[in-house]
Formats: sequence, structure tokens, C-alpha cells
Amino acid sequence: MTSLKSVAIGMAGLALAGCSAPVSDETETTPVAEPEFAPLEGITAADYALEKNHAFLTFKVGHGGGLSQYRVSFTDFDANLSFDPADPEAASLSVSINPLSVETNYPGDYKASHADSPYETWNEDLGRNPQWLNGDEFPAIEFVSTGIERSSDTAGTVTGDLTFLGQTNPVTLDVTYNGVGRAPWFGERDLIGFDASTTITRSEWGMGAYLPMIGDEVEVTFSGEFLQAE
Repeated sequence: MTSLKSVAIGMAGLALAGCSAPVSDETETTPVAEPEFAPLEGITAADYALEKNHAFLTFKVGHGGGLSQYRVSFTDFDANLSFDPADPEAASLSVSINPLSVETNYPGDYKASHADSPYETWNEDLGRNPQWLNGDEFPAIEFVSTGIERSSDTAGTVTGDLTFLGQTNPVTLDVTYNGVGRAPWFGERDLIGFDASTTITRSEWGMGAYLPMIGDEVEVTFSGEFLQAE
């Protein structure tokens, strides 16, 4: 319901408009300047490799029609980054994930509830079963960047090709730059940190098992550090 206050404000606005000079039909437009981003100071232009002790890769997918968000981690993956702070858009990134390295923290007795399964654990089922990650036939999930676009001092997108279950489709990562530092045990080499996320539709790569009870959209998140090559 419209309040008396809003009506009064509207009437006052009409009165002021009536007392003002006529408005020209010509609308002046102010050009929008291109964004200027601060330099990524303090980073050495170099090749960087994933510092695996401080790297985390997980995915989540809706379960039971959205009753919960099932979360799984990968424990074996690698990445390489070529990065020049003077030209971030020219960076290149490649990632390789071992699908057999899934960790589900499954708390139940898997064999008791899956007596006919050829697998011994839920981790093994998810990693090896052809209806899931099918790691025996496709031993690597791979991402290779094809383009980078910077949207602010510390954020941007990385577009690339994701090869999964033998199929390759484009995906876009939303990336945040977290900073640069050094650890005494790495000497003078730089460590740079990033967060990244994307959402893929698993059926686009041919994984359609148990839809829609298990969701089609899969959210992938990464947080980690990259170490300057020696």
C-alpha cells in the first residue's frame, strides 16, 4: 500500500518540476572511462608451480533434490602458472587432477550398504566407477587456460578448456588474487595466492547418473599458493 509520506514526496517533486526550466530534448552523455587497474606490485615475473601443502580443491553437488550439498575433495592435483605482473592478461595456467584421489569422508560401512559393489570404499566407487569419475579409463581431469580478463585490482576471469571423461568444453573461472609473500624455507622465491571458483553442468561432459536426485550443477572451488620456480 502506498504511504502518505511517499505521496507527499511525489507531489513535492511534481511541484519542483513545474517551477524548473524546460528540459532540453538533447540528452548529454558522459563517456565512461576505461577502468585503470593498479599494478600488481612486488611479484616477480616467472613460472610458478602449485605449492601442494597449501592448495585445496573441492566440489559440491546437490543431493536428494537439494536437501544437502554433498562435498568432495581432491587430494592429488597439480598446476603450473606463467605470470607477469606487468601483463596479467597474458598469463597461462594448466591444471591436472587425479580423479582417483577423491576424499569423501564417508562415515558409513560402505560394503554393508553396497554388498554387490566391486569397490571396497565410497572413495573408490566415486573415483573408478564408469558412471562417476571413471578414473581407470580417464586418469586425468585437465584444464588449460585460453584467455584472461582482469576486472579489478585483485579479480578477474580465466577462460579455458576443461577435459573431463574424454570430452572438452569451455569453462570460466572467477579468480581472486590474494597477495604475494615469502617463506624463509623457500629462500628468495615468491609465493602468490589465488582463490578460484566455477560451476559446471556435469551432464555436458556425459555424466548423467542419478539425475535429478543428484544435481546437474557442480560448484568447484580452489584456494592455493603458487611457488616461483628456482
